[in-house]
Amino acid sequence: MSVFFIAGLTAIYVLLFLFFIIGIAKTHRYRGAKATPSVSVVVPMRNEEDFAQRTLEALAVQDYAGEWEVICVDDRSTDSTRQILEAFAATHEKFRVLSLPQDLPQIASPKKRALESAFKIAKNEVLLTMDADCIPRKSWITSMAGRFNDGICIVQGPKQNNGSRTMPHLYQKLETLGYTAMEAAGFSLGHPIVASAACLAYKKELFFKVGGFGDLINLSSGDDDMLIHKMMKIEGTKVCYNLDKDAVIETAPVHTWKQLFNQRARWSSNGTSYESKAYILLLTLIYTYYIWMFLSPWCVAFLDCPWEWCVFSILPKFVVDFIFLSIAAWKLHVKRKMFAFIPVELIQIPMIVFCVPAGITGMFRWK
Repeated sequence: MSVFFIAGLTAIYVLLFLFFIIGIAKTHRYRGAKATPSVSVVVPMRNEEDFAQRTLEALAVQDYAGEWEVICVDDRSTDSTRQILEAFAATHEKFRVLSLPQDLPQIASPKKRALESAFKIAKNEVLLTMDADCIPRKSWITSMAGRFNDGICIVQGPKQNNGSRTMPHLYQKLETLGYTAMEAAGFSLGHPIVASAACLAYKKELFFKVGGFGDLINLSSGDDDMLIHKMMKIEGTKVCYNLDKDAVIETAPVHTWKQLFNQRARWSSNGTSYESKAYILLLTLIYTYYIWMFLSPWCVAFLDCPWEWCVFSILPKFVVDFIFLSIAAWKLHVKRKMFAFIPVELIQIPMIVFCVPAGITGMFRWK
């Protein structure tokens, strides 16, 4: 690599994160009157017997004053998930269970099929999604639904990992903060880049106006950011980020590096499938930058490359990441997560370098 190419990659990364820094700095808590549209909460579940009961109980105590329902989708579970859902729904009138047939054909994204099946029977105006291993706060629906005023069509909320102080958990806590902050930055600037279905709401009318998931059903992920990219093509689509503390969803981390690698590979699997060629090019350049950061210390050690090539490409990443994550940690009141910054930054580089090709080549598994 020439010094000019390395400098160019570094500059692209820095400029991208300056965009994120401006966006996260602009993010603020909403102080206006809250709307009360009718809401259908949809929770897809497959073999979630370890999490189902506590998730249902957290949803059952929601304090939303408007009309709401919960649709739990049993996506061909082979454990006791379906029995848990049906027993709970039998005693809670706001809950419905949709069980998908066991003989449905295997597809790349069963989660999107489960979601769309529920959306088709949803009774209400707003679709609010979460994952089965997530725990919403008591006023979660109130907070998320409350932002659907002034023409807002899509609301993204924050998430955070719970867990212990083991290194895999600390890594996920800080990395999740980073992804959450990138979501907040994009939504706050009116140009969503990433999104998360773990805490995402949109108008039902808008979902079907863009044809639902459509051809995204053949991709292994993309039930969040790719869908939002489709929706943003509709003229007049307004978005917002909900920084309210009641909107925070807590999600369970995976426990081992192997599980973490599998999850990150799955997240990376659609990197070359975005509709925007410019976005794919941006992702490719950022990934190339990560490859260089991974290789550069070895080039310095064994190939007599100038040490400046290594230091002055890696150091800017650490600086802009630290500024970005520090602002996010302050905004979301999780400043203690920054104690893991240095080890997480060092682990993230090889994690991304190896997860991306594993994801693109399908070297991961669903449940």
